[in-house]
Amino acid sequence: MTPTTIPWGLAACLGTDTEVWFAEGNSALANADRAEAKAVCARCPIRTDCLVTAIAEERGLSESSRYGIRGGKSPKQRYEMERRYVERHPPPKQQRAA
Repeated sequence: MTPTTIPWGLAACLGTDTEVWFAEGNSALANADRAEAKAVCARCPIRTDCLVTAIAEERGLSESSRYGIRGGKSPKQRYEMERRYVERHPPPKQQRAA
């Protein structure tokens, strides 16, 4: 599915408080907000599409340039997923012109 064909209207996060998706720091409240966001994602019918979209949109960004819980994953988790994928699937080496 492309981002335009994903049924975003089915997202479990629709209508929820957006603050929980972008909690910063390590306070008890921020950790509770992240846990709440991930719990919403866990029951979302389009969670996988959301995660795939997030990873595609963030391709090549550093860990610190990613924000929020998306597809049930933190910025660090999404960064690590991309890093592991790239390690296992390196781009093909370019051929030199003769």
